[in-house]
Amino acid sequence: MDAPGIPNTLGRMTELRPLTIDDLSTVRYIHTAAFSAAAQGHYSQREIASFTDYLRSPRYGELLLGNPAVVAWLGADMVGTAVWCPTPPPGLTARILAVYVRPLFTGEGVGRRLIERMEADAQDAGFRAIEVSSTRNAISFFEDIGYRHVRDGSWALPSGAEIGVGFMRKASGNGFDAVE
Repeated sequence: MDAPGIPNTLGRMTELRPLTIDDLSTVRYIHTAAFSAAAQGHYSQREIASFTDYLRSPRYGELLLGNPAVVAWLGADMVGTAVWCPTPPPGLTARILAVYVRPLFTGEGVGRRLIERMEADAQDAGFRAIEVSSTRNAISFFEDIGYRHVRDGSWALPSGAEIGVGFMRKASGNGFDAVE
């Protein structure tokens, strides 16, 4: 039986588990490889290098381990990860911090499955909306699964470099309120 909203692909076959400290080096590898591959044509080589330096930093490791995170496994292989966080009280919005899928497994429903899990977890925790600051290369992915592109902006990286992003929110009708 197919899960709702998940294509009948490898995404359906993945097992989702919580992130552990033992997963951290593989998670960083996946995030770096996925971003480096997908960012070509969206960012300069300097921007890609600055962002991948951040992905390898201790600060990023703390972000991953200090928030609700899930890892997608296909047999013994880690194929994707996702992390979200609540906004500070009295916040009603959850925030997706990271969603990455190994390049070989993109387009197979893994990212969609990870997002659906994060959305369900956020709803179960009482959040009414969910947002993401998406890298440019992932904006169309989020639009395809019901997120609305609100505006463009940038992230300030710890190195002082900035990287362009799209600010997005979950559209109404999928369990989250649309917020203008």
